Amino acid sequence: FLMDEPLSNLDAKLRVQTRTQIASLQRRLGVTTVYVTHDQTEALTMGDRIAVLKDGVLQQVGTPRDLYEAPKNVFVAGFIGSPAMNLFPADLTD
Repeated sequence: FLMDEPLSNLDAKLRVQTRTQIASLQRRLGVTTVYVTHDQTEALTMGDRIAVLKDGVLQQVGTPRDLYEAPKNVFVAGFIGSPAMNLFPADLTD
């Protein structure tokens, strides 16, 4: 299946219910699903593996835990997790 932002127009309560139903249906049918979302909560809770893209370029692929614990770059680090990570410039000196 390909699902492109299937929950984007639902209110928060219905979104949680529908997310559970979609995951249950996918497991029961045993099908691979490509699920497109800009909502990291949906990605982290529904995905076995997540691909993070920026401007059409693949930034990282991995399990939700991999992306959360070991982001490959600043973009992935800033996108994954709630609340969002605070990023600021710094200089490292010896």
